Amino acid sequence: MVTLSIDTAANFCAAALNDTATGKLLSAVSRDIGRGHAEVLMAVINEVMEQACINYQNIDKIVTTLGPGSFTGVRVGISTARAIGLGLSRPVVGISVLQACAHHVVQINKRRFENRIVSVILNARREEFYFQPFRNGEPVQEPELVDIEQLVKFHEGFTAEEVVLCGSGASKFLEKLAQLKLFAEFPIAHHLAAAPIEFVAELGTLCPVRKTRPEPIYLRGADAKKQQGFAIARAQHDDRNTVS
Repeated sequence: MVTLSIDTAANFCAAALNDTATGKLLSAVSRDIGRGHAEVLMAVINEVMEQACINYQNIDKIVTTLGPGSFTGVRVGISTARAIGLGLSRPVVGISVLQACAHHVVQINKRRFENRIVSVILNARREEFYFQPFRNGEPVQEPELVDIEQLVKFHEGFTAEEVVLCGSGASKFLEKLAQLKLFAEFPIAHHLAAAPIEFVAELGTLCPVRKTRPEPIYLRGADAKKQQGFAIARAQHDDRNTVS
């Protein structure tokens, strides 16, 4: 049987298929589209299934990233995963983008970064960051939406041999540390906004099925706000323009 994994939380629209028993990657497709995941995702899923010569009835678990990331992208991924799971009567599990990033770092640098703090720092715009530290793949604390000063405070006292940074906000944080001249230069493992789909799939294959359905990790509300009142005032009847 097979695990289908999808990721739409950042700029990539990606999907992968893994053999559930062995964990072996069967196929993977990743497109850097920026936006518009809803229009592309099903085509990406169909492509990985064609590559692996797999049909939907072979799928026994669906994995989706939960965020944090693009508000719309996260919703697209989770709703698609739930729909496929419902249609096939298969379980759906969720993976944090932050955890997947940390897992990526650990897996490609197993000995080099063993026992180090892996600080995942993703650019959340507005001078804020999605942040979570991990050690050997396990979270040190809960994910947070933080500013640069909070990042500095967390990393006080750590040396360059104790911490490795990763994520799309890592370089900006390192620039701030250089300005302060307070810390050694922490190494950066990568500058990605999300882990490659292969590592999401690897985590998802190992993730146990839970009774509760996966929920999004937003950490911040949507940018769009509900309209207050009418955008255009209703036209008023003017008796002066009435023709007798």
